[in-house]
Amino acid sequence: MQHITVIGGGVIGLCSAYYLSKEGYKVTLFDSSEMNDGCSYGNAGMIVPSHIIPLAQPGMIAQGFKWMLDSKSPFYIKPRLSLDLINWGLKFYKNANQKQVDMAMPAFARFVFIK
Repeated sequence: MQHITVIGGGVIGLCSAYYLSKEGYKVTLFDSSEMNDGCSYGNAGMIVPSHIIPLAQPGMIAQGFKWMLDSKSPFYIKPRLSLDLINWGLKFYKNANQKQVDMAMPAFARFVFIK
């Protein structure tokens, strides 16, 4: 029997572990929490195709800054002085535009609808 490790106990991790186990795999699931909080808890476990790239949409930068400091938000980043984090933030800001959303949407839509 093949052994698979799933990291993350949100809705995606739990569903993945469940269906892998139904297919006969031995599955170990790791999560740093008790799986009663976090993004899947906050969005009630919903996977919504219309929300597949919400943070990269134009106009979300201002909302993102507010969310960054809220530990229960979908975009929380632990505040710290980090050159890597600053570089990532600048790249995110540069790419949060309609052109990038339009380019990414087809690939994400195929992923969401895998059967």
